[in-house]
Amino acid sequence: MKIGVKQLTVMGVLTATAMIFSYIESLFASFIPVPGVKLGLANAIILLALFTVGEWQALVIGFVRVLLSAILFGNPMSLCISACGFLLSFLFMFLLKRSGRFSIIGISLGGGAAHNFGQLICVSIYMNSFLMMRYIFLFSLFGVLTGLVTGFVCKLIYERVKLYDWLS
Repeated sequence: MKIGVKQLTVMGVLTATAMIFSYIESLFASFIPVPGVKLGLANAIILLALFTVGEWQALVIGFVRVLLSAILFGNPMSLCISACGFLLSFLFMFLLKRSGRFSIIGISLGGGAAHNFGQLICVSIYMNSFLMMRYIFLFSLFGVLTGLVTGFVCKLIYERVKLYDWLS
């Protein structure tokens, strides 16, 4: 897989945009009554990357965002939790996109629910107790709601950027 300078530049811009969204989300984290729930706007950029620059590139952008966000705004445990959520979310979004049966919003809904499930699995393993899984319904509900918002944001951005031939 050969990546050109233009595509690498676009990947850098998408990573930086996802980082900005992560920072904005970290500012509002204390206003959300459920610990660990975020809007997931940075995931809209990962979903956008999945549709524009490619699957492997979106995976790289996502990992870089998770790593940098943990370094700048979190800690080693937040890195682990975020990475688990991202991996499961990306896998779901990748498979849903590949199936060709889902819209961007549908893919985002699946990714949002999977992200929270991945985080709950990580926390359960860390705590050596699966008691956290009793929150699966609540976190799934928030995952679907945030996935819906993220999907609409991604759809709006995608409709704008697909008008331009920005990778050729």
